[in-house]
Amino acid sequence: MPTTPAVTVSNLEVRWRRTATWSLRIPAFTLDAGEQLFLAGPSGAGKSTLLAAICGITPVTSGTLEVLGQPMHALPAARRDRVRADDIGMVFQQFNLLPYLSVL
Repeated sequence: MPTTPAVTVSNLEVRWRRTATWSLRIPAFTLDAGEQLFLAGPSGAGKSTLLAAICGITPVTSGTLEVLGQPMHALPAARRDRVRADDIGMVFQQFNLLPYLSVL
């Protein structure tokens, strides 16, 4: 019985900022459900950008990106938030903490 891939990418392009002169380009990629992947590369290679796109935080510039069959590239922000909350676990590199508040 076939299962929906965890992540499917086709002709993906993601620009970190609108004014960026570079972009992350991935012609094709599939990560099957249950499959594990180690993502490695030098600083600035696009690892975090790819993960942010998969999580729906960074919008896709062009191409398609599906997570569990959900077209993240075409979903409105609120729906991407719901997919991230329900189906994706992510530990952020940088937390947006409130530096002026204490634990108390």
